[in-house]
Amino acid sequence: MNDGYTIDEVASQLCDFLRDNVLAGDVAVCPDTELTSIGVDSFSLMELVLFIERRFGLELPAESLTPENIASVRVLSAYCVSLLHRSRNA
Repeated sequence: MNDGYTIDEVASQLCDFLRDNVLAGDVAVCPDTELTSIGVDSFSLMELVLFIERRFGLELPAESLTPENIASVRVLSAYCVSLLHRSRNA
């Protein structure tokens, strides 16, 4: 596992996953897109969380999925990177 990911690298992968697997083809997503504004609901969020857990080897506890941590792709990416750094330095 590469735990040296940057926020931009994680955000890019999350955007790609959303585009390819969750969103309708005409929905644009970039790192600063608010997830609720593009129709990410609880089911879609769980798909995204499962992708993160598989791709980055992270466990995202349910209580961490607060509006503050999932406001946008970039915010969620920053949270993931902070977890990666914490696990690396533990």
